[in-house]
Amino acid sequence: MKKKHFGNCLCFLLIFVVFNGLTGPSFFASASSGSHVFRASVAPKPEQQPAPAGTQSEAAQDSAPASATPEKAATPPAAAAEPAAKKAATAPKASTKKAKASSAKAAVTAKKSTKAAGKSQPDKKAVKKTTAKKTTAKKKSAAKVAKAPVASKAIAQKTKAPSVRKAAVKVPTSGDGGLSTTTASAKDLHLNVKSAILINMSNGKVYYEHNPDKTIAPASITKLLTLYLVREAMAQGRLSPTTSIPVSPKAVRTGGSRMSLKRGEKVPLNELIKGISVVSANNACVAVAEYMGKGDPSKFVSQMNAKAKKIGMTSSLFKNPNGLPASGQLSTARDIAKLSMSYLRTFPESLTIHSMTTHTYHGATHRNANSLLRTYKGVDGLKTGFVSASGYNITATAKRGNTRLLAVVLGAQNSVVRQVETAKLLDYGFKRAAMEDNLGNRAAADAQKPKV
Repeated sequence: MKKKHFGNCLCFLLIFVVFNGLTGPSFFASASSGSHVFRASVAPKPEQQPAPAGTQSEAAQDSAPASATPEKAATPPAAAAEPAAKKAATAPKASTKKAKASSAKAAVTAKKSTKAAGKSQPDKKAVKKTTAKKTTAKKKSAAKVAKAPVASKAIAQKTKAPSVRKAAVKVPTSGDGGLSTTTASAKDLHLNVKSAILINMSNGKVYYEHNPDKTIAPASITKLLTLYLVREAMAQGRLSPTTSIPVSPKAVRTGGSRMSLKRGEKVPLNELIKGISVVSANNACVAVAEYMGKGDPSKFVSQMNAKAKKIGMTSSLFKNPNGLPASGQLSTARDIAKLSMSYLRTFPESLTIHSMTTHTYHGATHRNANSLLRTYKGVDGLKTGFVSASGYNITATAKRGNTRLLAVVLGAQNSVVRQVETAKLLDYGFKRAAMEDNLGNRAAADAQKPKV
């Protein structure tokens, strides 16, 4: 029994010695230097200091050598070394488990925070997809914009030729009247004649000129001056529409265009005026000239030249009363325009006869050579003419609304060209007059507006 008790006491003492060898030095070491033994036996609390994954791995690497240090720190007897080593080994295992648990808790916390952050921030893949879509849309729009100028250039090339042709016909210009126009300008209006002039009789503006002072044989337009003197004599009371005019043998022999006059007959002056105005009768002019010149037609021709100078025909000279070819008998488009305007303003009633398309006398009907009376709206006169030296001439007047135009065309190649070119000239004049009226109406409307 004593041996048994003695063995128990010895074991108790050994245990006590071992326990004191372990606990005593380790606490003493912690107080003095804070060695690895202390850090291994009393591990830090990772829950209070959570660290990223990289930091946690580095902490695990630091804890591995701490588990081996107790063998060096304790110096017990050989018999007590194994239990001490076992306890020292169990301590780092426990601390390692605690470290793993704390790291697991930290990982869970990190995942939760990452999920929360993911909810508040957009997904990177979604952002990349959205950015890629926007970039593609921008590239497509840029490609469309790059193609747009090419398409516009192609359209411009297709529409370029018509616009140029329009500009050649309709260009703003400053005409002879001093006003701009959107219709064909006087420079763009080319007539296939020797000379021409266009005047707006309503305001006196010259709309067009083409060699207006070129001298040319006036042909039958000369009859206007003969009619001027006859109507003037009627206005003065020296003649009347019923005055009988005798027909001489010279008158009957006169060639060219003529009315059916008989030798020795007396014809009312009114019939002779119609024959001169409508039929362009050369024989009727000779009969009147002989009567008014008291048997000498040259005296009447002198009166014609005097009247021409009086109304400003400075470049004209007349040799007979009907315009038949005669050496030195010349005039100009400008002079004929002066004669025509003076005649119409002095005797506006004459248009009732000049607008007649036919005339019948002694059963013979003759047509008016002025074809514009039948083909152009507004034309109501005036006189045509033709001789080989000049070509086909005309002085024409037309009225539309409040506008009356006078066009003189000399030296056309034939009667058709004369008609076409004169119509072209009148078209231009009426378009320009209409534009001027619109401008005038706007100016008057603006003037009537009350000033603020």
